Amino acid sequence: MATETNTIEDIYIRYHDKVVNFIMRKVSNHDLAEDLASDVFLKVAQKYSTFDSSKASVSTWIYTIAQNRVIDHYRTNHISDELQDEIHSESNIEETLLNNETLEELACALEKLPERERTLIVLHYYNEKSLKEVALQMGMSYANAKIVHRKALQMLQQHLSFSI
Repeated sequence: MATETNTIEDIYIRYHDKVVNFIMRKVSNHDLAEDLASDVFLKVAQKYSTFDSSKASVSTWIYTIAQNRVIDHYRTNHISDELQDEIHSESNIEETLLNNETLEELACALEKLPERERTLIVLHYYNEKSLKEVALQMGMSYANAKIVHRKALQMLQQHLSFSI
């Protein structure tokens, strides 16, 4: 059951902008992202009494609802299979970070990384550049970018205390 310390209003205030940004990365249309986020929070309000905090954190639950809403949007609008495949095939690290940690915790963990590692992670995951593009932009070889990337993920794993 849901904990009484989180009201629907508190959850909405805390997660609305994060959910809109999460959805924006999937649909690339701010108005659509706002509409889908509204659907997400409507469902959160409707299903809040069934939320079990022993099974997942509130953020995990909300991001799962958001991910499912985006998938439903693509399905109902018959948007190409390529886009649906892209949604399902996101990298494991991105899904783990978004579903298991709040964005604040991730931001704190990123701040603990050395500048080079933090820059690589931001360019790769937030600016959605390939490791080859990141390597070129940062003036390093692709092989070195892969090594720095892996090192950064290991450091994030230590700071966030979960398995990647």
